[in-house]
Amino acid sequence: MYCPACGQNVKDNARFCENCGTQLQASSEVAREVAYEAPARVSRQRSKVQDPYKVQIDQLKLHLKQLKLYLKQINTKRSNTRAQHNETSAFLPEGFLKKGFKWIEDFQLLGTEQQKQQLQDEIIRVEQELLNLEQARARWKAVEQV
Repeated sequence: MYCPACGQNVKDNARFCENCGTQLQASSEVAREVAYEAPARVSRQRSKVQDPYKVQIDQLKLHLKQLKLYLKQINTKRSNTRAQHNETSAFLPEGFLKKGFKWIEDFQLLGTEQQKQQLQDEIIRVEQELLNLEQARARWKAVEQV
């Protein structure tokens, strides 16, 4: 039996297409009729088959933009903290006071350094997942064109 919407081969007793989610007819007569008509429909509907990777790729791209924006915000916050400490430390005398002030700066930046590293790791993971999906899409398109 084939899905009347996308032409995908589906199980005989299926109520919904696993590929596109279209509700299938329950009647066995209608199912047989669709099964007999399927080869003609498949050839006509091949060009209409929607890209199964489009939604996932679009979502990953959006997620990646959000992660990069958050990383940019963290980097800006770190730069501002460093700039403030550099401006203030210029007025401190050399020695223990200046070193203590530097330790405070390092402590303040410790949390953002961990956030930055986690974000960079997540960005790499999402970019790898996006690359895998785009490769799968390319293979799918090559098969669809045949």
